Formats: sequence, C-alpha cells, structure tokens
Amino acid sequence: MNSQIFGVEYITSKANSTVVKISKLMQKKARREEQLFTLDGVKLFVEAHNFGAKIKYIVLKEDAIFEENITKMIFEEKKKGASVLCVNEAVFSKLTEEFSPQGIITVCEFLDTGSDFCFKNDEKIMAFESVRDPGNVGAIIRNAAAFGINTLIFSSDCADVYSQKVIRAAMGAIFKVKMYIVNDFIGTLKALSKNRRIISTTLGENSLKLGTSSINPDDVFVIGNEGHGVSEEVIGLSHETLFIPMCENTESLNASVATAILMWEMYKL
Repeated sequence: MNSQIFGVEYITSKANSTVVKISKLMQKKARREEQLFTLDGVKLFVEAHNFGAKIKYIVLKEDAIFEENITKMIFEEKKKGASVLCVNEAVFSKLTEEFSPQGIITVCEFLDTGSDFCFKNDEKIMAFESVRDPGNVGAIIRNAAAFGINTLIFSSDCADVYSQKVIRAAMGAIFKVKMYIVNDFIGTLKALSKNRRIISTTLGENSLKLGTSSINPDDVFVIGNEGHGVSEEVIGLSHETLFIPMCENTESLNASVATAILMWEMYKL
C-alpha cells in the first residue's frame, strides 16, 4: 500500500504519538477515556463504513492489498475527515491482537448511547446484569441482531462491549443494535418497569417454566451473571421470573445460549 495514494505520512516509529494513542485503546480504561475503539480487518471496516460510524483513523499496513471497492471506501472516509495512516509491519503489529491481520485497523467513536434513554413502543429490549465473559457478550449482541432485539442494556460491570474478544464474537452485529452501558442498573430497570414488565430468568420457588406463561412484545428479560444469576434486587422488582426447562442432571446453559432461546421466543411474537 503506497502511502502517497492517500496523501499521508508514512509512519515507521512505534513512539509516534498517534500510534501510541491507538495502541492504548487495547485497554478498557483508555477506550473509555477517549470514547474510541478499534476494529481489526476488512469486514469490520466495511460494516463500520456502511453503518455510518464516525471513523477517526484508518491504519493501513504498507504491503496490504485491497480490492477496488475497499480502496474507494477508504477514500470516502478520508473525505469525511478520517485520518489515514500507512505504517510498516513493526508498527502495525503494535496495534493488533490478531494472529493473521488483514492489514487494516479502523478506529471509531463509541456507539452506545450512555444513559440517554429513548425507547419506542415497539422496541424489543433485553437487559444483562454482570455478564462477565466477553465471548458471551459478543454472542449476545450477535443473537440480538439475528432475532430482532432492538436494544441491549448492560450493567457497567459486564464485559466491555468494545474489547476485541467481544467484537470478534459479535461479528459486526455491534452496528445493528442499540447498546446502553449503565452504572445504575437497578434504577434503569425501575424506570422501565413503569411501562413494561420486567421478567428475570432464575430457577426460584415461584419461577414459571418458559412456555407456560404469556410473553408480551414489550417485556424486558433480564439475564444475570454466569455463576450467580440475577441479583436479589432484580428478582425483587421483577413482575415475573422464568426458567428454561432442561433435562435433569445437566449443567445450566451458557448465558448466550439461554439468551438466544429467550430471544427466539420474542422473535416469534
């Protein structure tokens, strides 16, 4: 990739200030401070471009070769204000966690909408409390896109939706659903409970078997931590609790699998 094509400076130093800034985005703290995250590979660049994400930087490995349509998209993003950097292999390796990178890294502004809630009546919502595994969170986001769940609410102690593990597992679905990362998870559910039923998934004394009670399109399912489930506070404000029936003497379902089952039930409505 000839840097002169894009009219950018060819960077060879790992100490370059922009390179250092982007490399720090591998850390959650830096991502939150900068409100930026990275995407690795051609597919995710295309997803970000097609979605209309606010792209701040595009980093290209010097010997990378792209199809003409990808080159055209890079030009379009540069015209919209993205900084295009061409770097050597040593610098590029500092910015990627991939074993076989495709030669393009995209840096975007955050997509989540903070606490500025604005829900439509027909919006389907699910909430997640302390789901810590990045693979689970990524699969949940991917499931939501597949089953038409518009909005996902994550407590702030869930796995970071902008970590590379989550983004890889989500397979570009982060651009297809709204995401709220909230510090006051209980307060958020209380606000939602004024207009919607809160249904938590837990195997309690009064829990109903999934399929034996009616589900409304505007119900909000809450899925809890992989080991401990939903908290007592969530159960206390829930209008109903449900459990997914399973064969005896089997381990509980993975959080993302359980979520997929519930999303399928909502998708059928």
